[in-house]
Amino acid sequence: MISQKWLVVLCLLHLAIPVTRGVVNTVKLAHMIQYFEDFVQPKPGAQFAIALAVSESQCTDEHTDVRDVFSEADAKHVNGVIAGGHTCVLCTPAENVIAARPDGKTKEHSEHILLFPPGNSPMDKLIKSKGSCIVFYSYNSPCVTKCISSKDNIVPGLSNWINLRKEETNVFVFETIWQKDKWRKDLDKEFLKVNAVVPLYRSKKVNNVSPQLEVDI
Repeated sequence: MISQKWLVVLCLLHLAIPVTRGVVNTVKLAHMIQYFEDFVQPKPGAQFAIALAVSESQCTDEHTDVRDVFSEADAKHVNGVIAGGHTCVLCTPAENVIAARPDGKTKEHSEHILLFPPGNSPMDKLIKSKGSCIVFYSYNSPCVTKCISSKDNIVPGLSNWINLRKEETNVFVFETIWQKDKWRKDLDKEFLKVNAVVPLYRSKKVNNVSPQLEVDI
């Protein structure tokens, strides 16, 4: 069972880049993110990134169950792969998931691992699956100094993803603001660089509150 934690999903400036196809159900999205945390995250508070390709209904219909396309056994397998320092590239029978932890040797961030090199990245391989909705989740927000602003920024990888799926549903979700970015006054402006490419959401835990959508405009 998914642990009983309520989530609020915060969509950051999503009105600027509307989802092309279906309207993402934020309650459904919240439950999916909680599922990732319960069964894939190596340990509480540990950074990891995962992308799952699913049918449109898995992102729009609250009554669907992520376990039907990504079972607990498969999720635990992915957990073992990334906890062991490896990258999951379509490592389940359904071949609909990629996941990574940061590379401790090269210091490459987990989001970058999944998105690069454009044209031959784990994301490129995931795109070839038949899923019409791709949910990309990172526990920490993209860090400003490396993930968004440096030569190692992930924006070209995000653009490659979206350019190959312009008519499909794509979402990027994070939960926690990266600790070194918490006091940046320009954080919303920096996040706009990501949201200009792919709709950016944030999940937040709120005890005893039903899932809901807040919009930061």
